Amino acid sequence: MPMPLEGLRVIDWTIWQQGPVASAMLGDLGAEVIKLESKDGGDPSFDQLGLARSGIMFAAGEPDMPPQPIGGGIADQMGAILLAYGVLAAVISRERYGVGQVVDASHLGSMSFLQGLSLTSRLINGAAFPRVPRARAFNPLWNHYRCGDDKWIALGMLQPDRYWADFTRAIGRPGLETDARFATMGARAGNCAALIEILDAVFASRPRAEWLDILRKGGDFIFTIVNSLNDLPDDPQMIANEYIREFDHPTHGPTKYVGIPVRLSETPGSIRAPAPEHGQHTELLLTELLGYGWDEVSGLRERGVI
Repeated sequence: MPMPLEGLRVIDWTIWQQGPVASAMLGDLGAEVIKLESKDGGDPSFDQLGLARSGIMFAAGEPDMPPQPIGGGIADQMGAILLAYGVLAAVISRERYGVGQVVDASHLGSMSFLQGLSLTSRLINGAAFPRVPRARAFNPLWNHYRCGDDKWIALGMLQPDRYWADFTRAIGRPGLETDARFATMGARAGNCAALIEILDAVFASRPRAEWLDILRKGGDFIFTIVNSLNDLPDDPQMIANEYIREFDHPTHGPTKYVGIPVRLSETPGSIRAPAPEHGQHTELLLTELLGYGWDEVSGLRERGVI
């Protein structure tokens, strides 16, 4: 089967990270991407101001912390995702209605959309969701805990009364079930600091691998590990879902790449080629696509045009 965007040509003259990442996403789905590059270098990780103005720096960390630095080009990546989304919508509109149009996706708009639930709360209720310290989480079964080997585990049980009795037995503290301070969801919320202090001590008593085994065998619990970014490439779910792919790079050999997060059953995308080196395809495009002769290409290079 052909790839979804085969036959679509993308001319990318964007700068910074947002535009090229959007083009790479379209390329992974089969589009032909031609990158018009600056002569003085590649594209630098420009999202700092998007992070700052969108409010997400105040959404991270504990409530009493100052705005938190957030690495990894999050605003650039989110902007790229929505830019690619907008381009696809524009292509469909062109096919259906015969119109071309400008697509505009900013850092601010993209990061606001990413925080849609919190922002909607602010718009409707007059206040965003409160930033609650981990040590005072209203639902201690919707929280994360440090285990004895300094690794973390996250619990995600939004219906805690359903799990509470089995949970207390699984962690070896059945007396918590009948403790009046913790007997109901409301009671646990009112005494959350005391309960989290107890659970902190419980989870710190064993390494994470033991707790994972205990919770798997102890009941129908909802939980997972807390990965660091360094842990992520080796996570078995990342590998099983091909969110990390290996590609045979012509220079570096077998190289791991971030895979395609959306899978299509009949027309899947794929990583087809490495990102070209700066200026690598200039001569090829001028001669094969635009019909320039080699003497003309040499003249352009001598005059500093390319």
